[in-house]
Amino acid sequence: MEHKPIKRHEALQNLSREHHEILTFGLRLKKGIQKEANLKIMNAYIEWFWESYLESHFQLEENQLFPLYKDSNLILQAESQHQELEVYFQKKNRNVAEIKLMYLLLEKHIRFEERTLFNKIQNELSAKELKHFEEKHLTQQVCPFWKDSFWKE
Repeated sequence: MEHKPIKRHEALQNLSREHHEILTFGLRLKKGIQKEANLKIMNAYIEWFWESYLESHFQLEENQLFPLYKDSNLILQAESQHQELEVYFQKKNRNVAEIKLMYLLLEKHIRFEERTLFNKIQNELSAKELKHFEEKHLTQQVCPFWKDSFWKE
């Protein structure tokens, strides 16, 4: 199924760009699995990504954006996905099957937020509410550099 590009409201563009970084992270894990990369290095990368990027991204969504939106079912779904993913990120010494499941769940979650939740939010929140969120997230979070490109080996 082909998806047309989504015109994202300015207030949500930084989050959407961060989602691109998160999908890149998942793709790197997928490539690492395909290349049979060292699991110790991949696990270190997963822990580093959580601590230096993804945890704060989830917190921003949960603390600043989600409370503005009134559709509790969609918010509950997003928060439940965050919690499920956090379990995988908190686990130590993940095996290949767990890493595969983690990047599949992560991709599913980002697609849900981009194709469903964010579309609803930008169409249903008032301009004032969107502006309020935009003021809380003026710049895109930058993903730091990871030194070991295991996905290229």
